Amino acid sequence: MLMRRLIAVFAAIVLWSLWVLCILLILPVLLNVPGEATLGEIALWLAVLGAVVTYPILLPVLAALKAWAGRKSKPTLLAAIHTVIWGAFIGVVAILATLAGAFYAHEQALPVLSREEGFTNSYANAILRQDTAWMDRILKEGAPVDHPMSLGNTPASMSAGFGDWSLVLFLLGRGADPDRKDDEGRSVRTLAARPPAPPRNPTEALALDGVRALLSNR
Repeated sequence: MLMRRLIAVFAAIVLWSLWVLCILLILPVLLNVPGEATLGEIALWLAVLGAVVTYPILLPVLAALKAWAGRKSKPTLLAAIHTVIWGAFIGVVAILATLAGAFYAHEQALPVLSREEGFTNSYANAILRQDTAWMDRILKEGAPVDHPMSLGNTPASMSAGFGDWSLVLFLLGRGADPDRKDDEGRSVRTLAARPPAPPRNPTEALALDGVRALLSNR
């Protein structure tokens, strides 16, 4: 009998510890919301913190009091404790539901990227990863091969500026304009003639030769 009680107590401790940990993982996200916190957000944070700290401590105490009241045959106290337990549970659920609603409202308030901005971000990520397969997917989604990037670049000229000649060769094969200049007057053709840096590896050196050969025929 004692062993069963010890196991039950241990299980309860583990359960509530995990519950506290899960809720605490939400708090840094809540605190990291951009902008100055409003009074409502501060009150919500304090309510979540209070629920996290007090509920796991209060519930075992109330459960013990309920068991004691049952053994002592005190129906009034038993009913009161039962009401408090359910009230605490409903209160915690209400706080967490409010927190979920606040997160949802925050997500809905975030600006939605336009289709063009999405293409810009996708191209930038593909260039960063040097991923021609990603670029192929972007083009299949309808992005122009000479989509305007920052500083007047196109994906091809930006790739050339970074020395990613494999990407440049891929984009030229998809119809990229080698003579379109950026804000500094550079184009794929001028960068291929005078690369900003030597090719980083044999693969890029071979791709640069391919770019030059392709441009010589245009």
